[in-house]
Amino acid sequence: MKISTLFAALLILISAALPLVIPEAYLYLIGLTYLFAIIVISWDLMVGYTGQVNLGHTTFVGLGAYIAALLQTPLRIGIAVHPAVAIIVGGLAAALVGFVIGVITLRLRGYYFSLVTAILPLVFMQTVFIWRDVFGGEEGFSIAGYALFDTTLSKYYFALILLLVSLAAMLKIVRSRIGLRLMAVRDSEELAESIGIDTTRYKVLAFVLSSFFAGIAGAAIVNYRYTVGPELYDIPLMLLVILSAVLGGLGTIYGPLIGAIVIYLAKNWWLRDLISMASLPINDEIVLYAILIAVGILMPRGFFHELQDRLKH
Repeated sequence: MKISTLFAALLILISAALPLVIPEAYLYLIGLTYLFAIIVISWDLMVGYTGQVNLGHTTFVGLGAYIAALLQTPLRIGIAVHPAVAIIVGGLAAALVGFVIGVITLRLRGYYFSLVTAILPLVFMQTVFIWRDVFGGEEGFSIAGYALFDTTLSKYYFALILLLVSLAAMLKIVRSRIGLRLMAVRDSEELAESIGIDTTRYKVLAFVLSSFFAGIAGAAIVNYRYTVGPELYDIPLMLLVILSAVLGGLGTIYGPLIGAIVIYLAKNWWLRDLISMASLPINDEIVLYAILIAVGILMPRGFFHELQDRLKH
């Protein structure tokens, strides 16, 4: 707890002071990193604490993003609501869809749930292409002029505050009795049932909460960058989420947070510059997946678990 509290305090202090020393272009990227971190942590809330591998988490990111964008842009469906309301509605809509899907699929065990969720982003992505007049097709559409903030500094602090609030909320959940029951389901579903825990109920609850935060993050990303597109449903984003969570350490919340910040900045900043400077005939994705393989061999439990073990000894 002391290590976690110290880490959180350092994160807040450094993040709050960054605008004083970081150029605006990098500040914009770091703000996007905070929103990506919410997606990764929300995936860990489901996978790391229940053991149910959701391979379609980007479904709820895309849902939150498109619903918020449609509600904010009057030219699309004739409705214009305040961006803050649209973000919350995007999260609630993602949670509702998560509830429906969870009730249907979370009675399945083993790899069946993972297989079903893996198909979800592809299904929802097709709606974007079929109803292109509403959703904008492959190119998506812009919400410029209807977004929550219009300066990089205000967007950065919005992303930071949203990350801190989401992080605090998810930490509260996993440290409560609900979190204990989720971990019981993860460790042994049969044993959890034998002591009276309704395992399906708690798996659905975790799925709904995870979907809600993913939807909030998706809606916030649209307001941050002013555009919505089908890449928010896409497989590369899902792979990046998995890589970040596994690298950080599943079932820790803080581990996926660290992993998300490192991986997102590496992909969109450090690795590109290093590869360009070294003139290497590879792209950043090859390097990232090589890192995933190395972590799987050297630190199978992730960075945060390894750090905790070393500090104990």
